[in-house]
Amino acid sequence: MRLKTSLFGMLAAAGMLAAGGAAAEYPERPVTLVIGYPAGGGTDIQSRALVPYLEKYLGTSVVVENREGAGGLIGATYIANAKPDGYTIGALNFPSMYSPIVQGNASYKEDAFTPLANQIGGNLALTVNKVSPIKTAREFVEAAKANPVVVGVTGIGHPSQITALLFEEAAGVKLNFVPFNGGGPARLAMLGNHVTLGFMNLNEVFADNRSGALRVLATSGAERSPLSPDVPTFREAGYNVQFSLLAGFGAPKGLPADVEAKLVDAFQKALKDPDYLADAKKRELTMLPLTQAEFAEALKKGNANLAELWKSKPWTK
Repeated sequence: MRLKTSLFGMLAAAGMLAAGGAAAEYPERPVTLVIGYPAGGGTDIQSRALVPYLEKYLGTSVVVENREGAGGLIGATYIANAKPDGYTIGALNFPSMYSPIVQGNASYKEDAFTPLANQIGGNLALTVNKVSPIKTAREFVEAAKANPVVVGVTGIGHPSQITALLFEEAAGVKLNFVPFNGGGPARLAMLGNHVTLGFMNLNEVFADNRSGALRVLATSGAERSPLSPDVPTFREAGYNVQFSLLAGFGAPKGLPADVEAKLVDAFQKALKDPDYLADAKKRELTMLPLTQAEFAEALKKGNANLAELWKSKPWTK
């Protein structure tokens, strides 16, 4: 009898230990969302807009951490090297976070990230300060052909510079670039007239265009943007330029399957949440929600095109 009692006690204790040692269901603590760009820029604003809804469906707090520097390379490197446990995710922008791979100055590879979902698509905009006498894209080209022109871009290898390179080729001009550390600093420099001409993310300057503080001359979409319906596309202006950015979210590669599935599900639900969609409309965010598979395929195609562009227009040389 004593033997049976002792065995029962040992088995019960073992069961309690096993239960106590079982892995907790993800997530059991806050998740960090790393943004490789300064606070107040386009990526920061649109990412933070989604955070409350991501928290709702993920079931935990999401803490935003800005790790800006080197045009987003510092943040991208941090995300790529983070522990793949689901507690570090990040804003995943194309082409900004992928152009350093083509340039050869990134310590990570294209497959270093697990794409989760895309949030935003956006056009790029040829922009001038209100004091500039230039009123059209053609006048800009004439000025660039007459004298060397300095233009601001949001960073080396960023979508604004890629668009500017495509414009160089289409218009037959040579531009001199002043790179900034993201869209926020570039916009402030243009507003302060420290740089009179620039290629900017339309998402970040459409309100300034409406107010008259800045003037958008042309945009890079296939059709006119609802953010600036009176502004022609580059193609309408006579230049064969079309380019769009992607702004989504990813994590380090190697996530456990159940963690990846939960993150993907939470992002998709957050992006479809009626309250978020209403807020995004109010903010005039240019929504381009893509599933994980769609986002991964778009990145694959975009990176192939980026590598081809580098062969003819290396943007750091």
